[in-house]
Amino acid sequence: MELILDKKEFQLISAEFRRIASRLLKTNMNDGINNLKRFIFFIENNPLINNFIQEHNTLTFDIEKEIQNREMYEGYLIQPDKKYEISFIYQLLKHCSDNCSEYISICYFYGSSRNFQDMVDAFNDRVVSMLVGHIEVFLKGIWLDMADNDKFHINVNGGQVSIAQGQGTVNATQNNYFGEIQALKELAEKFNILIDQVDIDKETLADTREIVEIALAEVISDSPKRSILKHAIEKIEYVGKLGTGLNGLNNVTHSLIEQLSKFI
Repeated sequence: MELILDKKEFQLISAEFRRIASRLLKTNMNDGINNLKRFIFFIENNPLINNFIQEHNTLTFDIEKEIQNREMYEGYLIQPDKKYEISFIYQLLKHCSDNCSEYISICYFYGSSRNFQDMVDAFNDRVVSMLVGHIEVFLKGIWLDMADNDKFHINVNGGQVSIAQGQGTVNATQNNYFGEIQALKELAEKFNILIDQVDIDKETLADTREIVEIALAEVISDSPKRSILKHAIEKIEYVGKLGTGLNGLNNVTHSLIEQLSKFI
């Protein structure tokens, strides 16, 4: 399988993974099963991450038996080995995503507290975070391999990933949008200032700023990618709605979306 990604597209994948992983790691117990399903769906539908998982998912476990045999307030017996951790945790989460009606089903009596939310938090901190950490290190390694190149052919074969600088010729038309880009930059600056006052967590705030920055870089390029700009518009619209009633944010949000839409 060959993927052709540039840096901005890779950053988008990485940012989206962090967002979805964060939702699961910080989930309320009542939202846990839905956030787990989102997490598994993202992994299985992203070829880069899915191939990394499958490369290391080489051990087979009877997950149902592992759940039943775990002692109360004792953790799952996960050996400190990369392939063991990835195999066991991925299979455990996949099993729950496919078969559980509640996330707490695999978190019961995790840690020392009798509070159900504490059990979920302890399970996420001691188990899920290990899998998330392995994926983040993998993505960071690819980012470092990219060095100063702009576009890459990423060959995925049986989980092995190799990266080569793109050699093809890119034909593009240079567009003269200087005035509109300046207006867009000014709107983005206003938007970033205003969303500081919106009641959202720091990670969502950082992800929003990152995708706005990526979108600005994209519109300056010769061939703006519609998928990136559409994702940015969705994120801007989402955060803008969270700040409904905040002085000035509604107008800036609509104007920013309108300007970005011109490049799609």
